[in-house]
Amino acid sequence: MASMLAHEIKNPLAGIRGAAQLLEPALAGEDCALARLICDETDRIRDLVDQMEVFSDERPPELTPVNIHVVLERVKQLMLAGMPPGISLREDYDPSLPAVLGNRDQLVQVFLNLAKNAAEAIAAGGGTGEILFTTAFRPGIRLSVPGTAERITLPLEVCVHDTGPGVPEELRPNIFDPFITTKPGGRGLGLALVAKIVRDLGGIVECAGRERGTTFRVLLPMLRTPA
Repeated sequence: MASMLAHEIKNPLAGIRGAAQLLEPALAGEDCALARLICDETDRIRDLVDQMEVFSDERPPELTPVNIHVVLERVKQLMLAGMPPGISLREDYDPSLPAVLGNRDQLVQVFLNLAKNAAEAIAAGGGTGEILFTTAFRPGIRLSVPGTAERITLPLEVCVHDTGPGVPEELRPNIFDPFITTKPGGRGLGLALVAKIVRDLGGIVECAGRERGTTFRVLLPMLRTPA
């Protein structure tokens, strides 16, 4: 139903945008600016619908062995290419971490979203600070699966720490819900998408406050080789 609705919304949007584009060359002054506004706003609605469409995709992801440090290095490269001055990025890895059972592209998306959120939080809190990636092996962590008595092991811990102003305590329990955001003009879909991807990969993501800043903690299953 969500996919059908997205399709039905995007069709008339394309018509509205096309009509505005045809009118724009013949207009001047404020009328031209209004035609451009129509194009920009239809693009914004289309992008929002595209993001919402992702939540209706229930296909299981393709899982393969993934080196999480290769994923984080890719995220680091992407962040450093456009990170504002005054924000540093550091890592503290467990070099013996085994492979994650996951999807490389989706994991890049998860940690890129978290790192971008961290950079935006630091920028909003004064513009200077640090983002820290950490990895660790936590073999003792066993978690209950909602709706069953089953307990699973998610021993691979990946954290994104920042020194920003932190997430307000009252928002923290709902921070992964759609349309919950602390950013002016934010859509509140980035963290909801992170939670969906991590859940589809069989893991969990948590948000915790720190003495200074915020930590997003992702727990993932490890690749198990047949005995």
